[in-house]
Amino acid sequence: MTTPSRTLFFRFGSLLLVMALCLLTGCDSPSSRIQEIKRNLDAFKCSPNQQTKEALEKSFAMMEVQIQKLEAKGDIVQFDLFRRQAFTLRYDFHSTLLAIAKWNAEEAERRAAAQAAITMPSPEPSPSAPASAEPHKE
Repeated sequence: MTTPSRTLFFRFGSLLLVMALCLLTGCDSPSSRIQEIKRNLDAFKCSPNQQTKEALEKSFAMMEVQIQKLEAKGDIVQFDLFRRQAFTLRYDFHSTLLAIAKWNAEEAERRAAAQAAITMPSPEPSPSAPASAEPHKE
C-alpha cells in the first residue's frame, strides 16, 4: 500500500516529465519557431536593439532549415504553410528595419537643421549700389 503523499509525488513527477518531454520535442518544431519569431519581433518593435535583431536573424535561419527539411520530406502542405508564415514575418521584420532607418534619418536631419540654425550666422544684406551710381538707360 502506498501513502497518499507518495502517489501524489509520482503523479506530479510524471506530469512534469511529460511536460518536459513535450517542451523538448516541441522546441524544434516549425510552429514553435514561428511563435519564437513572433515574440522576438514584438520585443524588437518595442525596443529595437542589436541583441534582439541577432536573435531574430538566428531564428529566421533555423526556420529556413526546418522549412527545407519539410520540403525534403515531401510534406508540401506543411512546407507551404510555414514558408508563407516565415515570409510574412520576414517582411514584417524588414519593414520594421526600414521604418527605424527612416526615423533615424529624419531625426538626424532635424538635429542637423537645429544645429545649423544655432551655429550659422544670419546672412548680412548684400551691399547695393546707391541709386545715383546706377547708369541710366535711355
